[in-house]
Amino acid sequence: MKTVQRLFETASRFCMEAAKGMILLFMVAMSVIIMVQVFSRYVLNSSISWSEEIARYLMIWTGMVGSFVAMREGRHIGVTMVVNRLPPRAAAWVAVFVQLVTILFLAIVAKQGLALALINLNQLSPAMRIPMFFPYIAVPVGAALMIIELATGILNEIHPLEPGVRRKISAATLDG
Repeated sequence: MKTVQRLFETASRFCMEAAKGMILLFMVAMSVIIMVQVFSRYVLNSSISWSEEIARYLMIWTGMVGSFVAMREGRHIGVTMVVNRLPPRAAAWVAVFVQLVTILFLAIVAKQGLALALINLNQLSPAMRIPMFFPYIAVPVGAALMIIELATGILNEIHPLEPGVRRKISAATLDG
């Protein structure tokens, strides 16, 4: 069990560092592309046909990868009114149950997103003429990253790698 937990923790940490780098790269690229587009359109009176399209696709990727980063840092919103009124042990188990349901939902999103990406493998984008697979694959990639993070958190909540040290998936703990 500890080996699986360490594998998930290592994968999650690696994905986090990669995700932060991707987000930075995407945000810089979007900013530069849009600034060049604005300059080109209003100063040179010549629009760049592919700039808005690539910015849109980068925004999609930023949102999907960013949702993983937000999940890892505990920044997604949550309604905890009911859970906060439960005893700590029950609240922890409810939190784990919610995480499992979320994994199930994300697995469905990943499966359907991959199917949609594969369907659009041969469709080309209007301006850049790249396969629409690339924008669509962001959805299953983001869902897979979030599944890894949730699984890591659940494993560590149930069986902490280090005694007394738990990764927060909720405000509650299982040893109540």
